[in-house]
Amino acid sequence: MMKLRKNRKIKFVAYLFIFALIIATLVYDVRVKQNIESSSYLTNYLNNPEKYSGNKVEYFGKIINISQDSFYFRAEGKEIKVYGSGVKMPVLGETVVFLDFQKDGKIRIIDYHNYNYNYVIYLISFFALAVFVAIFLKEWKLTRKGFKDA
Repeated sequence: MMKLRKNRKIKFVAYLFIFALIIATLVYDVRVKQNIESSSYLTNYLNNPEKYSGNKVEYFGKIINISQDSFYFRAEGKEIKVYGSGVKMPVLGETVVFLDFQKDGKIRIIDYHNYNYNYVIYLISFFALAVFVAIFLKEWKLTRKGFKDA
């Protein structure tokens, strides 16, 4: 009888500890994201190019429009004009660009890489997850005490 109560207390403390870790992780993630958004390098550069120039930064985002000597790129929720030629639109995907921020306020491309068919891979992964969950729930039944054979 005493051992059963001790096991329940240990389980309760373990669940409470895991719950506290999850909450702490969520709070930490929100705070880090707020700090990143408030001190974004791109925002600082666009507000004061002379002070924040000279850095080379990598961004993952979407190419919006391409012209002969420049293109528009969406990074950190902003559309920026990037100077450079030879860039091609990705096929059903996104792009990683390596950019040079200059004192005159122009952003020049150093290199880029298209992740073609990225969206298709996400869609296939979603369907694979759905099939996995369906098979899992066919074999196992969720009860109040955990899983049991279906």
